[in-house]
Amino acid sequence: MIERIYIPTVRRADNQITFNNLPKELQEKVIMVVEPGERHLYNYDCEYLVIPEEIVGSWTQLAQTREFIYRHAGSIKYAMMDDDLTIIRRNSKYFTGESNMEKSKRYATPEEYLECFDTMSKYLDEPDIGLAGLNDKQMFPSDKVYKDTSCIFYHLFIDGEMLSKIIDDIDCTSLRVSEDTLFLAECLSRGINTRVSNEWLLHNRSQHTKDLNGTRIVWEGMFDEDSIPKDVMASDAHYDSLKFISEKHPGFITFYEKNGRTYNTKKWKKLYKPQDSASLDKFMKT
Repeated sequence: MIERIYIPTVRRADNQITFNNLPKELQEKVIMVVEPGERHLYNYDCEYLVIPEEIVGSWTQLAQTREFIYRHAGSIKYAMMDDDLTIIRRNSKYFTGESNMEKSKRYATPEEYLECFDTMSKYLDEPDIGLAGLNDKQMFPSDKVYKDTSCIFYHLFIDGEMLSKIIDDIDCTSLRVSEDTLFLAECLSRGINTRVSNEWLLHNRSQHTKDLNGTRIVWEGMFDEDSIPKDVMASDAHYDSLKFISEKHPGFITFYEKNGRTYNTKKWKKLYKPQDSASLDKFMKT
């Protein structure tokens, strides 16, 4: 069972997309993670966790906030989700050959939210899976219901027992851009594997919805207002971060040029180093 749902949020007291789309049963598990200066703005019926004043406004505030969550959660099974997400279900015809909806995908019902969270919890019971998540809604359908040793962005379902054993040894706060890639690389290289669902998908509203343009301050706040790039992930700041990660994990990221632009490929499976003893220990406890 997923015991807690942490939602780190900044400047969105009146627009909590993730929370508002959760069914009541899951809203009762939510802990909103807020800045001390904004706590009085939030009136949602949930618990609150206030981040330390000293990290507010820091260059790596998001990364430090996420580390604060990892340590606060400890050894429980929990979710950590951005505040602007909705869950989508893909038609089962791609995995089973039998259709369960009229379209290829649609927004999940409240009951399906519960099913999704239950599925993530079961994934985390697998011996080597410590991080689980949902694929992006823009990805093409797959004939596999899930994929192991892959990337997870905007959210994580976490086996705190596994993560708490390595949290003091990993680097998860050095970067502002691609801090989630760094975190995954650190975990995979220490034997914590990932599982990504192809049936359950995420819609990142602030990334894909025009009415939320200008609200992604973690990225847009890096630039002057008149110099925000259309694609932050193609910016020099992004590639500087990827180079930092590639130096820590040689062979993981390959860079190449095409039509005057820099691209990269990530070899997630090359990063993963199974730890048999850790997997056996977890298996014996399930």
